Amino acid sequence: MQKKLFTTAIIVVLACIALTVGGQAATSNARNEYQQIQLPLGYAIEDATVGDVTGDGINDVVFLMGQREDPDSYYSREHRIIVIDGASLSQSTLSLGPDSGGYEGDLVLGKVSRNKAQDILVGLPTGGSGGIVNYYLISGTEEKSIILAGPDALTEGLKLQVSLMDNFLVKVKNNELDKTYILDLKEAQSSANTLSEVYKDIYSTSGKLLKPEEGFVDPLSMVELRDIDGDGICELIGYNKIWVVFHANSIGIAKPVWKWADKEIKLMSLDVSLRYSTDDYDRESTR
Repeated sequence: MQKKLFTTAIIVVLACIALTVGGQAATSNARNEYQQIQLPLGYAIEDATVGDVTGDGINDVVFLMGQREDPDSYYSREHRIIVIDGASLSQSTLSLGPDSGGYEGDLVLGKVSRNKAQDILVGLPTGGSGGIVNYYLISGTEEKSIILAGPDALTEGLKLQVSLMDNFLVKVKNNELDKTYILDLKEAQSSANTLSEVYKDIYSTSGKLLKPEEGFVDPLSMVELRDIDGDGICELIGYNKIWVVFHANSIGIAKPVWKWADKEIKLMSLDVSLRYSTDDYDRESTR
């Protein structure tokens, strides 16, 4: 399995480099050099893509590789990014750190931090029941790649306070933007019977809150890159699940929008809406 992945990676590298250098084939010496590339022991290529991440106008090749716990497992305890410069054919490697474990991840390119080159967005599924994905935003340069934002800023970055109120209402507050949203549990449930069953220990039949109760917000399950304001720079749009009482009882979706500004990721806007069913949330997450 490892040998097959290694061979595939070499073929992709050579094919992409041949396409990136103005349609001209790389020299035989360069081809021979890259034919000698070997993955570190225990590592496997999980994804690859092509784009100008160094800002020189020439496409580069980007790989995501993971250190497998077991040759037959899809879980990797640590991940790295490899960037092969399309102009010089030089290679740089960036470790995402010892806490970058996860299942097979993916790469997406988009202009986030600058308008000259594309940045790299890496998503690493944690494999838990919540569908949580750890995200890394990476900037490539001609010398090396750097992590602009990791899971602390992205996956765990949205801070919401969720509290239940009288009349089957839920208040969702974000202090960073000073915004408050009200969700109606009566609209989130399929029937009155379901409402009384789920919240029988929290609400009276008339909707009076029997005791203080807090809700929860999951870390990100998805981030997409999209230029919302048409300035040529992509915003990062996230999807967070809001739930109360127990994890399967999802009542809403939070959609934060971040933008790179002043050398950091900043929350620009937030939308909170009801979630009616698992299918509704899945449809939102696959847009």
